[in-house]
Amino acid sequence: MNLLRGEQFDPCLLSSIQEDLLIMKILRIHDPNDRYKIDARQLLHVVESTMHCISPKFSDPQSNYMNSWNVEVFGLEEKLGYTIKKISHEILCKCHENGDLHEETMMLVETLGPFRWDAKVVLTLAAVVSIYGEFWLITQLVHCNSLAALTAKLKQMPKELNMITIQLKALNLLIDTMIEAANLVLDFEGLPLQQQLLDDDTIVVTKSKMYITVYWILRSSISCAYQIADFGTLKDNQVHSNSTTIAAWTLFSLVYKLSGLCNDLKEKLRTCQMQIGRKFPEKIRNLFKMSHFDNQEVLRVLFSLKNDLPLKDSSLEKYYGIQELENKVVILLLSKPELFTSEKIFYLVQRMHDHPLHKEIEGSYAILWVPIPYSQAWSLTDEMNFQFLSNSLPWFSIRQPWSLHSSVVNFIRQEWSYKDEPVMVVLSTDGVVTNLNAVDMIWLWGAKAFPFSTSKEKELWEQENRILELLIDGIDPLLTNLVEEGKHFCIYGSDNISWIKELNDTFKKIKNAGIQLEAVYVGYRNPSKDAENILDISIEDNLSVSLSTTKMKLFWLRLESIKNSVARVEQAAHYSSSLQKVLRLLDACETSNDWMIIGKGLSTDEMILKGREVQECLNLVLGMTEHVVKLGLFSAIRGAMGSPLPVKPCYHNEILPAEEGLLSEETVVCSRCNRPVEKFIVYQCNVTETAEEKQEAKID
Repeated sequence: MNLLRGEQFDPCLLSSIQEDLLIMKILRIHDPNDRYKIDARQLLHVVESTMHCISPKFSDPQSNYMNSWNVEVFGLEEKLGYTIKKISHEILCKCHENGDLHEETMMLVETLGPFRWDAKVVLTLAAVVSIYGEFWLITQLVHCNSLAALTAKLKQMPKELNMITIQLKALNLLIDTMIEAANLVLDFEGLPLQQQLLDDDTIVVTKSKMYITVYWILRSSISCAYQIADFGTLKDNQVHSNSTTIAAWTLFSLVYKLSGLCNDLKEKLRTCQMQIGRKFPEKIRNLFKMSHFDNQEVLRVLFSLKNDLPLKDSSLEKYYGIQELENKVVILLLSKPELFTSEKIFYLVQRMHDHPLHKEIEGSYAILWVPIPYSQAWSLTDEMNFQFLSNSLPWFSIRQPWSLHSSVVNFIRQEWSYKDEPVMVVLSTDGVVTNLNAVDMIWLWGAKAFPFSTSKEKELWEQENRILELLIDGIDPLLTNLVEEGKHFCIYGSDNISWIKELNDTFKKIKNAGIQLEAVYVGYRNPSKDAENILDISIEDNLSVSLSTTKMKLFWLRLESIKNSVARVEQAAHYSSSLQKVLRLLDACETSNDWMIIGKGLSTDEMILKGREVQECLNLVLGMTEHVVKLGLFSAIRGAMGSPLPVKPCYHNEILPAEEGLLSEETVVCSRCNRPVEKFIVYQCNVTETAEEKQEAKID
C-alpha cells in the first residue's frame, strides 16, 4: 500500500468545463429511491459525538440534542448499521488496490446512488468515523486492557504513535472540515420550497457547488480511510521517517480544497437563505388566503418540508406523513414543550379522547401537538419535556419540532397570536382556519364541539340552556349524578370560613325541615394557602360536599373558559337567555367573594345570588317550609326573593300554550305576586261560525 497515494500538497484545480463534466457524470449516477429515508441530521450528530470522544476540540452536540442516538430510518431493506458497514468495507477494500482515486470516488458515488445528497455524505462520514473510532479505541486501551493489546498485535499496529502526531492532527482537521461541509449540504437540502422561492440562477449555481462539495467529501473520506488503514501496516522505521509528514501534507491539501468549497457554498447558501427569508413568510400568508381542495398543501408547507414523516403517534408507536390528516378537521395544539399542568392534560384527554362522542367522530378530526419553546433554541429540558409527553398523549405530535422553519414559527406567533399560552387553531378539511383558539369551547363541550369552528361555538350557546350542568360537566361523577337524578342543589364559592360556616348551619336547618338541598363548595378564584385550610375545616365539620383542590381548579378553569367564550359571542346575548344567566354568574363571581347558584338537575331554571342575598334567601326559605313542601324548593325561593306576599288572593291568570302548560313539570309563578299558581285546564273554541249557523241561531 502506498502511504503517499492521493493528491499532492498543491491540488489540481478543476476548470469550469471539467467541473461541469464531473457534475453531469455525478447526476447520471444519482438515482434516489423515494422509499429510502434516513434522518441525516441525527446521524451526523452521532458522527460529531464520536469525534468528540476522539478529540476534545470537536464540540459535543449531545448536550443540545437528546435523541441523537436514535437515528430514524425508513424504507431500507437492511439495518442502518449494516449499510454503514458495507460502505466501510467497500472503502477499505479500495485501500489495497492502488487504483485511481477519482475512479474509486466515482464508484463510491455509484454505490450511494439510491440515497439523497445529504444521506450520501453522512453515510460516508459515518463509515470513515467508525473505522477511525475503532482504531482510537484500541490505541487508548492497549496499555491497560489485554484484549486491546492482543487485538493491536493481530492488526500489527505500531507500538508508538507519538511520531505520527502531525498525521493524526491532519486527519482530525480534515474530518472536522468534512463535517462542516456536510452540515452545509444538509442545510441546503433542508431549505424549504427551493424551486418556488429561489431565483433560477441562484439555485443552479448553488446546486453545482453542492455537487462538487459532495464529490470532494467522498474523495476525502477515501483518503482518510487509506491513512487509517496504513496505521496498521506501519513499520517502526516508517514511523520515524519523513513519509508520515508527507502523508500529513496530503491530508492538509484536502483540507485546503474543502475549506475553499465550504466558503463558496456557505456564501451561496447565505444568498439562498436570504431569498427564502424574504419570500417564505409571504408564501405562508398567501397560502391561507387561497382556496384549496384539501388540507395537504397547507400542512405540507407548515410541517413537512424537511421531513417526509413529520407526525408521531405514540399510542401506536408509528410515524406518519401528512396524508394521514387528509379529509380531517385538524386541531393544531400550540404550546410550550411542557404543555399544560398534569390535571389539565388529563382533563383534555377526558374531554376529547374519552368523550362519549369520540368513537362516533374520531375519524373526522385529529389533534396535532406543535410544541414551540419560549426561546428560539431548544434546550435539553425542552426536549426532555417534549419526549416524555409526546410518548404519553393519545394524539399526534410533530416528531421533530426543533426542525420547524423559523418562518413557520414566526407566522404562528404573529398571525395566530401565539404568546406561549396554549391555543388550539382549527383547520377545516380544506385547510381554512375556522377558529383561532378553540381551547375554551373544548374545555366546555369536548368532542361535542366538533367541528370546533367559531360558528359552532355560537350555535352551542344558542342551544345551551342548563348552566349548572355546563359548570360541572366532566369534573366529578358525584356532581353528574346530582344533575341526572334531578335533585335540587347549589354551588357556592367563598374565601370566608365564617360565612361558609354560617351558610352551612342554614343548610342543616333546611335539611332538618325536610327540604332536600345538596350544597357543593367549589373554593374561590386564585386560591392562596388558606384554601386548603378552609377545605380541611369544611370536610372536618361535614359542612357540605367539597371538591378536591384539583377538581376545584377544573371548576374555575371551566368558569374562566365560559368567560372567554361568552366574550367572543356576547353579541348574541340579546337572543340567548342562557348567555344572560352566564353574564350574571360571571358578574357575581367578579364583584363578590361570596356567591351561589342554585337550581335543579335537568332543569333550565337557575338562580344566581351574591353576598348577603345568599343568606337572606335561605333564611326566607326556612320561613316558607309549607310552601316549599307543597310547591317545590325552587319556586319557593323565587317567591321569597320577590316582593312581600299579599294578604288577599291575587286572582291573576297565567295563560300558557297547551304543550308547555300540560307537559311542564316546573311550578309556574305568578308574574304579579311571585307566588306559585294552581293549575287549571281551560278549553277555548276558536272556530268561526258560518253564515248559515248564525241564521239558525237567530231563528231559534
